[in-house]
Amino acid sequence: MAKIEWDDSLSLGINELDGHHKELLRIINMFLDALNKNENEDIISILITKLREYTIYHFNAEESFMEEIGYPLRLKHIQRHTELKRKVKALQYSRFHHENLTSDDYKKLLSTWLFEHILDYDFKIVQYLKEQKNKPEDFRDKVKESWKKSKGNKSQDPEKPSVED
Repeated sequence: MAKIEWDDSLSLGINELDGHHKELLRIINMFLDALNKNENEDIISILITKLREYTIYHFNAEESFMEEIGYPLRLKHIQRHTELKRKVKALQYSRFHHENLTSDDYKKLLSTWLFEHILDYDFKIVQYLKEQKNKPEDFRDKVKESWKKSKGNKSQDPEKPSVED
């Protein structure tokens, strides 16, 4: 099965957020690759746990960022994060209980939630920021300043899994 590829149309133009999204995609691809290779369940469990932990880390950072910039749709966005965290937990649960999901099922579910979330929700943050500033330099400075503050308010990036790509 082919990996899920990053497409520049998904780029928000905010390096920190784009970096998080690319890392989520990297973890998803590692998980799918492990499934395709019929890796041992311990490795698969480590990867799905890593996906869940990184998803929580990313959402926490994004939520702090939205609060810092006064994003008016923050609560709706947080509700969506809650739904997505439940979906990742459900995937972990289904794996633990040996439900019959194929790697293609996982690929479809994971790529859909990641891409839809970026396109339907995260781009609205960028649109809001652009509407708040007239000068691109001010916009970039505001984003960098707010992101640094929000990163300092949440837990550190969880360790990468000990499994090789």
